[in-house]
Amino acid sequence: MEGLLDNWRYQTADLFRADISEDDYEPVDIEVAVERAKELTGIEIPSVDRYVIPLFKIDEPILVDQYVFYTPSSGQLRWYDPGFGISGSKRSASCETLGTTEIGQRLRFWLPSYLEEPELPIDDSELPPEQIQPSDRLSDDEQAAFFRDLKGFVRSERESERDSNWETYSEMGLDVAINRNRISGPFISIRGTTGESGDQAYVFQIAVDEDEEDEDEIDLRDDEGLFGGNFCIADTDANNEQFPLEVEILSVDGPNITIQPDWSTVENRPVAEKILSSDETELWFHELLNPIPFERRLTAINEVKRNESKRELLTGQRSVEFNVNRYAIPDPEIELNDYQYQALLWADSTSDVVCIHGPPGTGKTRTLTAYVQHAVAKGESVLVTAHSNQAVDNLLVGDSTPGTPEEDTLHAMAQDSETDLSIARVGNNTRESVVEANYVDRSPKAADVVAATTSGASQFNQNEFDVAVVDEATQASRPASAIVLNCARKLILAGDHKQLSPYSAAEPEDDDHHISLFEYLLERYDDDISVLLRTQYRMNEEIATFPNDAFYNGELKTADQCRNWTVDDLKPIMGIDIAGDEQRQTHGNSLYNYEEAQAVAKQVKLLVQNDLDPSDIGVITAYSGQVGKVINQVNQLDIDNPRRVDVDTVDSFQGGEREAIIVSFVRSNDDGHSGFLEFPEEGPRRLNVALTRARKRLVLIGNWDTLGTVAPHRSPDESCAYLYASLADRLQSQERMLSIGE
Repeated sequence: MEGLLDNWRYQTADLFRADISEDDYEPVDIEVAVERAKELTGIEIPSVDRYVIPLFKIDEPILVDQYVFYTPSSGQLRWYDPGFGISGSKRSASCETLGTTEIGQRLRFWLPSYLEEPELPIDDSELPPEQIQPSDRLSDDEQAAFFRDLKGFVRSERESERDSNWETYSEMGLDVAINRNRISGPFISIRGTTGESGDQAYVFQIAVDEDEEDEDEIDLRDDEGLFGGNFCIADTDANNEQFPLEVEILSVDGPNITIQPDWSTVENRPVAEKILSSDETELWFHELLNPIPFERRLTAINEVKRNESKRELLTGQRSVEFNVNRYAIPDPEIELNDYQYQALLWADSTSDVVCIHGPPGTGKTRTLTAYVQHAVAKGESVLVTAHSNQAVDNLLVGDSTPGTPEEDTLHAMAQDSETDLSIARVGNNTRESVVEANYVDRSPKAADVVAATTSGASQFNQNEFDVAVVDEATQASRPASAIVLNCARKLILAGDHKQLSPYSAAEPEDDDHHISLFEYLLERYDDDISVLLRTQYRMNEEIATFPNDAFYNGELKTADQCRNWTVDDLKPIMGIDIAGDEQRQTHGNSLYNYEEAQAVAKQVKLLVQNDLDPSDIGVITAYSGQVGKVINQVNQLDIDNPRRVDVDTVDSFQGGEREAIIVSFVRSNDDGHSGFLEFPEEGPRRLNVALTRARKRLVLIGNWDTLGTVAPHRSPDESCAYLYASLADRLQSQERMLSIGE
């Protein structure tokens, strides 16, 4: 308490004003508190036997410019009550009756028990520093270039998406697109009309089978994903050189769609107009570009640039601040381990941003849930986001079913009558039944927690929320995260930058554009700005050992409960060395390996024979061309429900887990060419994802000579082949590597 009153003056302070009639705090022995304050301060008004008792902030021992009067002879306190009488007045009450009010909370720091700083549940060495300085500061020219390049990257992404969709459709053609159900239609011409620009436009209506559906029940937005403002590729089987052509969707109304062609790209406009006007024309629409997400990112970047505090954070012009309030530390209802609690405390203490690094199975979402509950209890408004609808919904409800909330989720807290927590889910693209039933179409204004994708958060104003929580933050691009940064005063980012970077259709010269805001801030402020979750609960320790050593500096440890998980008596990790024949698809540019697909099927059968359900088995392939080959082999097995085996690429499995995972690396050649598996940046991340999806059994199938050899056109510094060679050596030394004959 030394120096506490140095800057406090009765003459500049005000009598406390509050209506305390409905207060219900933990009881405080006010009489002891004010007697202690009287002895320490000695601010007496002698003529009326009254003392001035300074008040603290409600949750920490910092004095505010407010006070109450204390009369020792009567044991009463005096304050101003705006709800007392007709227009409010001063009133007095005994110390005993005020113990559960805000007055008691603001006086409790005078108690002797608060004179010493309370101990925290974690060691002081695990607390954040008061300030984290940037490792470098961008100059004025560098700042201008930073935002210019960021906006240029968004525009590059937009054009790349347009080009990619044109290329995809050109490779398929109309007939293939129809057969694969990759195109909307057919539509028939109704009439011509005029667009907003005054140019020729057309109204088309989707053709409806009389036996299947009523026109009045059709909504092309829900049924076909067609929205006003989007651009599409329009095509017809008229076999005319003017088609396919680009069109803008001007509006969507039930089964009708109004389009305006990009006439600047049409060589023979009269011919195209004649076809579009004919009632015999059947038109089909393939996606080309939804410009709205890109426009939202550009707007957010501009707004962040104009905000001094946010701009200086991104460009390293200021420090990141932390303030640990020992008198109001988080007390979560969810049980957390020490590392999760440390992350919670860092998130609560930051004034700006913190990065929670959550490797696979370390309880990242659980930690965020505990933080959100704590922030709501403090009266803060909270936005929870992620890059995808699925990730947002997982943060809300986890594995909840309509009748059974998963324990320790935000959904379970919202359904608990004793927990005062309300949720609103904004956006129309959720497919999670629990979320749809409970949180869609609720007003964000009345909710404690608002949930949206990073793109959907663009509807909110700058600093509309006290805090924004971004789950899977390493999957969101910097422009997408800028939307969330713009609409909250502080940002909690959670993710794992050792896994795959955000997806981008653009291929800029500078690969740094691809990194997430999470990873960018680690570079700007070093790892000091992050806190690591160190205990993993997902996988058998043998499965976890290599990725722990290779990607996490050996800092992770395995929880006792999963340390020895296995599928029956099968070894938790095995490698299979197979010199298959990699082949390129006839259509497309992907690869497949028939021999590896056969080996995968044998491993699936072995797992089923050891009583594992097919739905608990995942097969990860390095190349999309291998997916169909594996599915074909698995479906020929003499097992029940072979189609329940999940077969997909590494990218699709990120964030997922299964009891058992089989990985097919596909590449097999004498020259050591491993393609993108060998890339020095992307390769390790892709391998990390593949190795950390399995709980109890991991089987790695590949040509380990190919995988572990540096390609002829690469130097060792340009290759991660050493990782595959190291993994193969470890498997062999532990007698965990089989040849195909075995």
